[in-house]
Amino acid sequence: MGSLEVSKEAHKSKGSNQDDIYTGDGTVDFHGRPAIRDQTGKGVAGMIILLNQGLATLAFFGVGVNLVLFLTRVLQQNNAYAANSVSKWTGTVYIFSLVGAFLSDSYWGRYKTCAIFQVIFVIGLVLLSLTTQIFLLKPRGCGDETTPCGSHSSWVIGLFYISIYMVALGNGGYQPNIATFGADQFDEEDPKEGYSKVAFFSYFYLALNLGSLFSNTILGYFEDEGMWALGFWASAASAFAALVLFLGGTKRYRHFKPSGNPLSRVCQVIVAASKKSRLKIPPGEEILYKAEGTEKSTVAARKMLHTHGFKFLDRAAFVTSRELDQLKQNEYNPWRLCPISQVEEVKCILRCCQFGSAP
Repeated sequence: MGSLEVSKEAHKSKGSNQDDIYTGDGTVDFHGRPAIRDQTGKGVAGMIILLNQGLATLAFFGVGVNLVLFLTRVLQQNNAYAANSVSKWTGTVYIFSLVGAFLSDSYWGRYKTCAIFQVIFVIGLVLLSLTTQIFLLKPRGCGDETTPCGSHSSWVIGLFYISIYMVALGNGGYQPNIATFGADQFDEEDPKEGYSKVAFFSYFYLALNLGSLFSNTILGYFEDEGMWALGFWASAASAFAALVLFLGGTKRYRHFKPSGNPLSRVCQVIVAASKKSRLKIPPGEEILYKAEGTEKSTVAARKMLHTHGFKFLDRAAFVTSRELDQLKQNEYNPWRLCPISQVEEVKCILRCCQFGSAP
């Protein structure tokens, strides 16, 4: 009997050591394996992302800060038309942010989304630099306060707009994901890493402002003096350095797996609850499916506590005898059974809708 207790204690100790090796928030490494705490994430990955953000911000504002001036001096647009063009361009950046966020959360994951859109960002800046240097700055030395540029053909102007909207697409798709991806590098289940996660956002804001400071001063000065090609090439070089730095940390990053189409997840809860509308559900949370064994391997690594509002939706997580047999074989139909965390996600959306419709 004594030896059995010792064996249990040894097994418990071994399990505890295993938990200390891996992160507790369900993150995985680049190969999809559970992330090892000491080999991934934390300060090194966070610092890479901070430097990446600073360089990318410098590159973006190196274009945006004097774009109205460029349109008036080089493309010979009047102030009102130029300001309107820049407003549309800026709005497009924010629209593309929605695209990037959707692709990241649903299909690609944050790392892949950031990498792809940064490549587009770099290509757009290189195309802008080439277009400006080869086609737009004619006669040579034009574009300053005293020397206006000549007229340009429609295809050259079209090439210019393609380049700046590629910049908008690249930066817009990248920007909403990089801060969250940086936060993913810190395990909030660990007290020390949880504190570092809070500090990361402060440093992230600092990196953003430092990048903006340099672009508004140094690059802004070059462009104001008519050195547009130099300013745009400097932005392209900064964006390229940011991309190389980001890719260099690939093996160090921690990842959350994408959750799939959010609309289908909402529909799954509603359909599963509707299919069980005639069942009598006994009281008690222990009858609800919590996906203990599989949650970290799928999409709901971060558990949500069960709440008592919108109780009809709880039916989606009620486990019938048929579904219990399926779970024993590690398979189930997501349109008939949903984890309680997924149900709570839908409840959160409904609560937000209630709040928005309140007088």
